[in-house]
Amino acid sequence: MTSSISPSSDNLDGGADPAKLEAANRYIRWNLLFLLAIFVFLVFPIWMPFVPGVNQVTNLVIIIIIGLFQLIWLIATICAIRRTVVINRRTKLRAVKAQDVESSDAEASASSTVRHVVAMTIYKEPMSVLQATLDSLVQQKDAASRISVIIGMESGTPEKEAKHDEVYARYKGKFLRLIVTFHPSGVPGEIPGKCSNMNYACRRGLEILRQDSDYGYEKYEHIFTNCDCDAVFDPEYMLELETEYCKLDDDDRHSSIWQSIIIYKRPSMPFFVDITGVLRTFFFMGVLIPWNINPMSHYSLSVKLLEEGAFTHPAYQMEDIIALIRYTIVTRREIRIRPLNLTSINGPTSGANFADEIREWALQVRRWTIGAGEVFHYFIVKTYRMPSACLSITWATRFFAYYGLVLCASPLFSIISPIFVQLASSLVAPAHDRLLVSDAVFQAMCFIFLGTQYVFFLIATILVRWNLPVPGDGGNSYNKGLRGVMRGLMHWVLMLPTILAYSLVELYSFFELAFRGKNVCKHNAASKNNLVLVKENESS
Repeated sequence: MTSSISPSSDNLDGGADPAKLEAANRYIRWNLLFLLAIFVFLVFPIWMPFVPGVNQVTNLVIIIIIGLFQLIWLIATICAIRRTVVINRRTKLRAVKAQDVESSDAEASASSTVRHVVAMTIYKEPMSVLQATLDSLVQQKDAASRISVIIGMESGTPEKEAKHDEVYARYKGKFLRLIVTFHPSGVPGEIPGKCSNMNYACRRGLEILRQDSDYGYEKYEHIFTNCDCDAVFDPEYMLELETEYCKLDDDDRHSSIWQSIIIYKRPSMPFFVDITGVLRTFFFMGVLIPWNINPMSHYSLSVKLLEEGAFTHPAYQMEDIIALIRYTIVTRREIRIRPLNLTSINGPTSGANFADEIREWALQVRRWTIGAGEVFHYFIVKTYRMPSACLSITWATRFFAYYGLVLCASPLFSIISPIFVQLASSLVAPAHDRLLVSDAVFQAMCFIFLGTQYVFFLIATILVRWNLPVPGDGGNSYNKGLRGVMRGLMHWVLMLPTILAYSLVELYSFFELAFRGKNVCKHNAASKNNLVLVKENESS
């Protein structure tokens, strides 16, 4: 059975007060505090060499700060190695011991009262991208009898009726229910983008399922998966998700978000897109999940938690970055991110030519950064509703450490500050004694830290390129062979300049958010026109 909602359907409650949102201050926002903290880190080497007394400890302070950044990388690396080992252990058991998989199958199948709802949104993306996602869902166990799919289109989606008809023509009967909604434009208090579209699609789609007498909604427990339209799921994603879900008691089930490890991949990528994808996968395993910061791209949770958390906020642009903290605040209980020990694929940015690739890459970094700044503002405004002050402080610290320091301040500080301090000390600042760390020791320590940073980069490269299984790729053909090894090593060398460029775009974006305020918080969809996701059984 299939269902669709026409653009003329009555609008649903967006879950936000439009008048309150419109009245909110558009410029004096808490992301200014986020920027101030980053700025404090970056200006240390500028003023310290010129202040009498303080200049004696300049070398020591710089070394301590860079050392702390390296400690964060060390912790992230250990976490990423552990997650890679667990994923490969599961993959090996699945391949070598079929009985273990059959046992897992039986455990999940025994819970016949569980059904899945998968929602995605689409705007200007080509149908080939959406088809890759839907095809990977068709491969899931019992898709036709246990998985319902909701596709949210915007009212302004180009050729939306043709896309609507094509979806039904290709996938009719392949899912338990197939629902297409059309999100109306110009709703007060909303901003265009995935958040508002997903919010509408979820509310409308679940309403349709509840009203469907043949479906019998109340008889089942539902797990919801939020995904991008360019996601490719492991064939056992739903099986693994349901197995992990059923291991928990009722309270934990509805206080958890499940996240697979996402690999960003397409057949051909410029080095900066490829490197960014490798680092993002590394940070999935090393930071976002173990530090319980936020899910990303596609993730799963119970429908009960989705509804208690008021779905997605239609006035924010990054529904994944805001998800964990929003559900924690609205439900007033701690929400945990739990790993799924398998990988999924998301399409990275794409462009028609090299210049366009740079533009799309920078725009995506800008979107992530502005989204993180807006989430921090949302958190501060709502922090009084957090379950405890301790949780507020620890989450804010982890969030700032990742988005403020690891992604923005630390690369700039670690490279630029030693150069500036040495120039200032030798050319401008008066001679003075150094406390504990002489100039010679300072230079040696900086080179050691540069070396350890490249060791971390190398480990990240090895883990992501050559140790993670890739769905439908028969073993990650993109990185195989002599060409794949040489490409990987060359991109390893280029990691530092890439992450420096990433940090500069982030810093610019934080300043743009500070000066332009809420006006800059719009979700301009990334181009997918040149994106071709990995095809199943791709030759290696």
